Amino acid sequence: MRTRPRAAARDRKEPAARNVPAARKVPAGRNVRAARNVPAGHHEPPATRVQKLLSAAGIGSRREVERWIREGRLQINGEVPALGAKLAARDRITLDGRPVRLHAPKSRDLRVLLFHRSPGETLDLKAATSRAAELLNLPRSSGRWLAIQPMPPVDGGLEILTDDGSWAHRVSRGVHALTVDYVLRMRGPLSEALVEEFRAAADCEGESMCILNAEAQYGAGFNHWLHVTARATRSAQIRHWWGARGIIVSRLMRVRFGPVHLSRELPRGHSRAMLASERNALMNEIDSARTPREAPTVG
Repeated sequence: MRTRPRAAARDRKEPAARNVPAARKVPAGRNVRAARNVPAGHHEPPATRVQKLLSAAGIGSRREVERWIREGRLQINGEVPALGAKLAARDRITLDGRPVRLHAPKSRDLRVLLFHRSPGETLDLKAATSRAAELLNLPRSSGRWLAIQPMPPVDGGLEILTDDGSWAHRVSRGVHALTVDYVLRMRGPLSEALVEEFRAAADCEGESMCILNAEAQYGAGFNHWLHVTARATRSAQIRHWWGARGIIVSRLMRVRFGPVHLSRELPRGHSRAMLASERNALMNEIDSARTPREAPTVG
């Protein structure tokens, strides 16, 4: 008796199903090859404002970035962004036609310097990092050194520098509330009556100023010295005030910035790392100065 062959499909055993991962969807507008390199479960970091991102990377301060946008020098994906525009991870940034490369943020120690600048020495921090470090005898940085309320080129003394844009922005917002000490070398007929008038001065050419104290050291010759404690008062205002009264300020040095002092151990043209205790004292004084309190009595 002839047996009927069974269907081949019945004899064969189906191979075990392989665990093939499902194809991942690529968002529209994204490069497929780039998407393949993204691990599964990866999420894009949230978009960040362009001013904050470039400032934190040490490319420039937030005000500088805003100025670059207004001047059309900074572009995102070939277009000039609006102020406050946010950056995604894959956006292309150019400044003056050159690409700006942002490295992934790494955990590193905060770098802050105390720099003793000579009067007349230009604090050219807008130059290339290596050139600025070489000209000013500063240590090199992966970003760019930013100055906290720098003095005019004609003046000198204590300068605070950092390569952390976020820290610079935080300090700059509250630095106007700190007390600052200046030392002035003056030429002219300085008198105690003029010093008393200067202590009571509340403005200079329509711009408010706050002089907390002024102590004169009269020299035997034509030069005299004046130690000034002020708040929210620029060195240029002090120069103009005395110049309008026939007194020439031949030298003006900042010797104290809040709780941070310019010591004799730091020679001109040199810098040193700001101690953690000094940074903490500076931030504590800024935070305490922001709380409303009674205005000091002048006079």
